[in-house]
Amino acid sequence: MQPRTKLQVQVKRLSDQLLNLASDQKQWAFKNCLKHVAYRTKTKTSCLDCGHQWAGKQKIKTCRCPECGVKLSIRDTLKKNLKQDATVALMHVVGDFQVNRFFEIESSHKAGWKPELFIREIVQQWFTPDGKLTIVGRTQSYGNGGYGGYGGDMEIRTNLATYYNSNKYDLYADKIMPDSKYLPIYKRNGFSDQIENVALYSMLKTLLQDSKLETLLKAKQWGLASVRLGRRDSDIYKYWDSIKICIRNKYIVKDPASYLDYLQMLQDAGKDLRSPKYVCPANFKKEHHRYVMKREKSKLLADAVRSREQAERRKLQAEQEQLDYVKEKANFFGIVFSEGELTIKFLESVQEFIAEGDAHQHCVYSSSYYTRPDSLCFSAKIEGKPVETIELSLKTMKIVQSRGMKNDPSIYHDQIIDLMNKNINVIRQRYKSLVKEEVA
Repeated sequence: MQPRTKLQVQVKRLSDQLLNLASDQKQWAFKNCLKHVAYRTKTKTSCLDCGHQWAGKQKIKTCRCPECGVKLSIRDTLKKNLKQDATVALMHVVGDFQVNRFFEIESSHKAGWKPELFIREIVQQWFTPDGKLTIVGRTQSYGNGGYGGYGGDMEIRTNLATYYNSNKYDLYADKIMPDSKYLPIYKRNGFSDQIENVALYSMLKTLLQDSKLETLLKAKQWGLASVRLGRRDSDIYKYWDSIKICIRNKYIVKDPASYLDYLQMLQDAGKDLRSPKYVCPANFKKEHHRYVMKREKSKLLADAVRSREQAERRKLQAEQEQLDYVKEKANFFGIVFSEGELTIKFLESVQEFIAEGDAHQHCVYSSSYYTRPDSLCFSAKIEGKPVETIELSLKTMKIVQSRGMKNDPSIYHDQIIDLMNKNINVIRQRYKSLVKEEVA
């Protein structure tokens, strides 16, 4: 729409003066925001970054392309095509304004051919730390299947709420360009362009009010800082004393979702959550797995010594848990995605959570993921065999984690993530209809 206020006129005039992305900035975005993949068959390997193909039957998981030198993640597949997309942010300081610019990246790859790469600007956020947010961007719409896209010219836009977000243009940035500039007040409070997967405007706004977020950023705990802005922000508050022990010992948490589950298991086991011995393990994966097994063993032992009356009570409790789960998540029952040998299915019962936990030896059941209102869990299977469990956040419509045996990713991890992302809009439509029913 046309600028109507003095502020909008000023913002639009300044927006028109911003420069387009330079070629080196585009190259950085393509290199750092997209996955670099090679497709391998029985006879040859194809680099999807440059189109080069070479013979070989190696069973390695990664390699460097002999032609372009890019490090590639290898997938054994007969597929020929791959499509990717991401959102990258570039930050500017224009006068008193903090300006967040968002660029949509898309790529189309085909084995044996050079990829088609596309990048365009979709949204600009103009604001001051104590001022009003003004949006310059393309119009956001939902088409067939609930697909969200951007169209039209870069104009002043009205920031209306949606079913999924109170701020329609508060976009998530997969990465932030390293040559970004931000106001001194944000730099003072610890903001860094190294943080990933955050709603940038919400983060900057929260940063001026949240001392814990400021502390995490200054300690370079990027993962925990992202969690502070997500659905598990209360866990950061709950385990803040343990997190301070990590910061004091310069222990960087690289897998925040699993780490918070690990602290919960330590607490259940009666361990000292202020001891570096427990909260800063040298081999986190090993310790996490050990406590998962310990918890499962404790449950089995408790079941073995429980009296008939206790067992009956547990049975009634399990039945009630299932009823509660059905009541809360029935709207998502029946969701199944398939592609070749890969099938992803929504978990429809507490028993299926138990089966996933047993199959992969992780804590999806023991940590009661089925009770989390914002969490949707799926089982990924290859030819009927479980390979990973996926958790999706309803709040952000983003994959929180996807774990295989002992919380490690399987060799099918990238295919699973791709298939989930292709079908996010199916879940979004189910959620949209659920929200409408609740409003009605």
